[in-house]
Amino acid sequence: MFIIRIKENKEQPILAGHPWIFAGAVDKVDSHSDKYICRVLDSTGRFVCQGFYNPYSQIAVRVITLGRDNIDKEMFEGRIEKAITFRKQIIPEATTCYRIINSEGDRLPGLVADRYGDVIVLQFLCMAMEKFRDDIIEIFKSRYPGYTIHERSDAKSRKAEGLDLQSGPISGTLPEGDLEVLEEGSRFFIDVKTGDRTGFYLEYRPVRSLIRSISKGKSVLDLFSYTGGFGLSACLAGASTVTSVDTSISAQSILKRNMEANSISSFVWHHQREDVSAFLSRESSQYDIVICDPPPFSRPEDYNNIFYQAMSRVKPGGVMFALTSYSPRFGIYELMKALSRASGSSGLTARITGKLSQGPDYPYLPSHPEGEHVHGLILNIE
Repeated sequence: MFIIRIKENKEQPILAGHPWIFAGAVDKVDSHSDKYICRVLDSTGRFVCQGFYNPYSQIAVRVITLGRDNIDKEMFEGRIEKAITFRKQIIPEATTCYRIINSEGDRLPGLVADRYGDVIVLQFLCMAMEKFRDDIIEIFKSRYPGYTIHERSDAKSRKAEGLDLQSGPISGTLPEGDLEVLEEGSRFFIDVKTGDRTGFYLEYRPVRSLIRSISKGKSVLDLFSYTGGFGLSACLAGASTVTSVDTSISAQSILKRNMEANSISSFVWHHQREDVSAFLSRESSQYDIVICDPPPFSRPEDYNNIFYQAMSRVKPGGVMFALTSYSPRFGIYELMKALSRASGSSGLTARITGKLSQGPDYPYLPSHPEGEHVHGLILNIE
């Protein structure tokens, strides 16, 4: 295997539990007999950990174990089984869609597995995990007999690993059209072939549940609504009106199916295919609840502007949900700054009353804050 020597004192974060060694911490690569598994030594030659090595990535080593365990199919099988057992303990009733494997959070770096009914969607996101692909597929076939297994290794992060994007069937055949799944009894249609993530924003389940708990009799504005998960949750709670805004034609098509499947009247749930900023610029109505979940922006001022516009649409005494996800340059502190600027620009008082994060099927390590992909705040607006 590769022998990786790291620079002085660079072992401390690893021994404290951080699962990544960045390329800048690597001193030299001594020798190898296996192309992907490596043993890491500190600057004095003492053993630190074993992991996956990738010379093409800024994350040079993804830590697998701080011991000298064998890194093989048996190890993967044990960790996958533990992850499955954990999900059985925490997934709510009447829910058939959730994350089974959350990469580093389940000590399986570079591997994601999501369940949608009788379909398992896999993502192989790093080079070494790609090399264990056949073993992992065999484990899932054994653990979920009769399930269709589909691959969505089309995340842009694969390019940074030196890997091509790929997507398609592995085992079995997907049903025609979109998949229907349940989340706490609510019916959702999912596009696992081309939809965002692996087909659905599974990590937002606790947010949808919270929205459902407070929306009865309220007017709700859902910005960047995608397939309408937040809007549907509000409708099912008995919201008086819900307006969803997004530019995606395909997402709006699924939103309409979600509306029909759950018998939501078009008089209650309105959907607008339009740029959100343009909608907010021309729309003067105010709402009891405004949900703003923008995509990752390249400039901080774009967040400032969109949150300012959204905050201005909240009725006095109303509630705003402000969220960001999978944006490494825009975390919770940047979100707070943007909301502070929006509050100052609008002349409104915004008080934080709660924090939002991903569901428990998206565990992450306390030593690895990069594993928190959802940042969100609940605000009272006056």
